[in-house]
Amino acid sequence: MTILHALRLRGAEIQYVLCDGLYTECDQFWEAVTPRPAHACVGCQADVARLVAEMGMDYRWLGRYLTTDEEREATRWAEALAPGELLRARYGSWNVGEWMRLSVQSHFRRSELDLSDPHIERGARSYVYSGLVACFALDRLLEESRPDAMLLFNGRQSSTRVALELARARSIRVVVHERGPRTETLMLLENVSCESLAPVRRQWDDWGDVPLDAHELRDVTQLLAAREQGRDTGWKPFTGSPQSAAEALAELGLTADRPLWVLFTSSDDEVAGGEDYRSPFGSQREWIERTIEHARRHPQINLVIRVHPNTGSRRSTGANRVQLAEMSLLAENLPANVRMIGPDEELSSYTLMDLCALGLIWVSTVGLELACKGKPVVAAAGSAVSGTAFVHTVDDVDAYEGTLGALLPVTADDVSDDIARLALRFAYGLFFRMAIDFPLVAMPTPHEGRLRYRSLDELAPGRDAALDRCSRIVLDSEPACPSPTDAQRARDTGDEDAFLQARRPGRHTVLAFAGELIADPTLLAAWGRSFGDRDDVTLAIETTADQTAALISAVASAGLDGEDGPELVAGRFLDDRLVPLHAVFSRSAPADVPAALPWLDPACLTDQAIAL
Repeated sequence: MTILHALRLRGAEIQYVLCDGLYTECDQFWEAVTPRPAHACVGCQADVARLVAEMGMDYRWLGRYLTTDEEREATRWAEALAPGELLRARYGSWNVGEWMRLSVQSHFRRSELDLSDPHIERGARSYVYSGLVACFALDRLLEESRPDAMLLFNGRQSSTRVALELARARSIRVVVHERGPRTETLMLLENVSCESLAPVRRQWDDWGDVPLDAHELRDVTQLLAAREQGRDTGWKPFTGSPQSAAEALAELGLTADRPLWVLFTSSDDEVAGGEDYRSPFGSQREWIERTIEHARRHPQINLVIRVHPNTGSRRSTGANRVQLAEMSLLAENLPANVRMIGPDEELSSYTLMDLCALGLIWVSTVGLELACKGKPVVAAAGSAVSGTAFVHTVDDVDAYEGTLGALLPVTADDVSDDIARLALRFAYGLFFRMAIDFPLVAMPTPHEGRLRYRSLDELAPGRDAALDRCSRIVLDSEPACPSPTDAQRARDTGDEDAFLQARRPGRHTVLAFAGELIADPTLLAAWGRSFGDRDDVTLAIETTADQTAALISAVASAGLDGEDGPELVAGRFLDDRLVPLHAVFSRSAPADVPAALPWLDPACLTDQAIAL
């Protein structure tokens, strides 16, 4: 409604249409989460009418576009369908059953629907009836109003999926909005539902070759660190705070002398069967069983199966009972080197990410976060990262064991800068470029919004950059995710190189200053006598743009520019706070150097280097 007010203030004619109790089932109430109460539609209408009145928004009810004969026809048609026809049923050109399928899966929280079960059949039939009612009403609405564009929530669930499909069939441009991947952000997607991976892949095609700068690296790494603590996720956290490696291994009854593989399951009932999420495996269970058998044949590794907490835990949105039962059965016959962590166990998935040598995923975002740590990842189904160069994607089940076999020698210390570099670019695009900050509406919980503005004057053009951007996307067809500029395409990898070198496990980063090194050639010479390419030490040289050429000359004069020389990186380390600093190498450092940093004295550097 905030966006609609803004569009009207920018000259658009707005029609806001709400449901007035047309459906016998809808995604407001899922049986597996919050069963539909008596008088559900009356309460919902009252709440919505009160909210739109408070926000000064004109609206109309969708029921004005539906006739009594059409309600009777929807009942006749839905009741005449055989159980096995329900989720593939068509009415004329409308693929009603398929459009309702994901809602039925979410309603029962089942990845596979057994329509021979009378209870599931009744629910599916109710959704299919409701879907045809939505088709009748929304088709007439679009015929009468003939909009230039449609702003639509979600696009995946029941009537919103119908609206998306009918609008696309009429070549009406649809902008779908959904909660963003960070708190108080939203996503705008063009002509696809919120489950579609096409916008994510298009973003990667555009930006995958563009290096991140220091500020972008800082933002994405700070966000990833916050996610490990359950903050700034745009949704409720499903995992607890990380534990120490020793605590986790003790809890698992494992030792650190063998590589640890972690298989992260997915609560996939919302996307199972979706075109973008297909897998060469027949099911997630089949993939898990194949992986367990591989571990059974290779006792030199340990395998941990982390059942997704959203499958059914105190933090989950309902429970996928069928999947829980499947996991319980699998847990009864595990080899000695395999452990299963149930969804309610508090062992943090992020602790497992740090411990593991290899991560295996179905559709989970965990795959991206693992890759950002430089860890190898095997993706067994369609996901945001499947098909990218930084992930091993399973395209052929017969090649699966070969893929795993090639990764047997990998250890937890074998992190890859190449994997991390690309994954961090992908993560920045997903979490920042595609997400639109929306501070006008506070988000104290994932289900609650509170207005931060007091009058519509605050929504006028030029008052809020994010709202201006949303308006341009809807009215002017501005791309929801911007394309890189020529300047961004021309970036070098310097900031990424410095960041990746400095964060390697066990590595120490020592701060120095370009001006001092240029003025005193003996400093670089002393450094070169103490450190070489085999030492886990990086000299991070605080450098301004006008010092770069002179610094390069000083490094060459000191003979430190060869392949066997010490690792040197230049950048703005004090400004960006991008990498952890462990010491400072200087005769007289400026006052803004952190006081807690130990000093390396150039006069006795060799002795101090040994201690370091």
